[in-house]
Amino acid sequence: MSANPFDLTGKVALVTGSTMGIGEGVARTLARAGAHVVISSRKQEDCARIAGVFANEGLSAEGRVCHIGKMEDIAAMSAHLNEKHGGLDILVNNAVLSPWRSIDDTDEALFMKAMEVNMRGNWYLSVEATKLMKPRGGGSIVNISSVAALHPDKMLALYSTFKTAMIGMSRSFALEYGEFGIRVNTILPGLIDTKLAKAFDGPEMKKIIEGTPLRRIGKPEEIGAAVLYLSSSAGAFVTGASLVVDGGASIASH
Repeated sequence: MSANPFDLTGKVALVTGSTMGIGEGVARTLARAGAHVVISSRKQEDCARIAGVFANEGLSAEGRVCHIGKMEDIAAMSAHLNEKHGGLDILVNNAVLSPWRSIDDTDEALFMKAMEVNMRGNWYLSVEATKLMKPRGGGSIVNISSVAALHPDKMLALYSTFKTAMIGMSRSFALEYGEFGIRVNTILPGLIDTKLAKAFDGPEMKKIIEGTPLRRIGKPEEIGAAVLYLSSSAGAFVTGASLVVDGGASIASH
């Protein structure tokens, strides 16, 4: 372990869904720790824009489109990482599709679309990541789940279901790839100050905050700090774990 166990200098990190919200906060935290970060989302112009913002902050980043619901995009991203960087050290699976729909109104087409992004995409991007990490002697995969995996929300049944599945996926990958030095963990964020949080009106937000022991919602960079711990040598003996980062909301009475 180095003098600074959180130092990521020389590491290459891919963060999906990183052009806004939690993903952007995670990417910035990793870049500030010294990693070269690949900013990834569905639109190249958004990826390039955020990478440019990072560059202006003196951070090492590039923008690369990858719609994880498309297998060809996953293959292209894997090839790019291999050709340009010779592999990958850190993967953060953050991209998500979260349709607001009751179970009765969830048709098969929507179910399959959500599964392609939230399960198949994360699974196969992780498989590609393991291939890129093995020659480097290991790496870290962090899956961003949600406290909705512990306490499902009405109208977000698909989201809650697939976020629960991510925990099982992390544990399975951790077991199978541990011998290669690849660690796989899950983070379960609570309500974070993102565009999603702005959907709550004043009284509803007040109720949420009052029901949270720390009496506030989280910041994207605080999820980034948790990812940094799990991705750095500070978390070298942690794999298959699920870390709740929610200000204590999940231990409060429901």
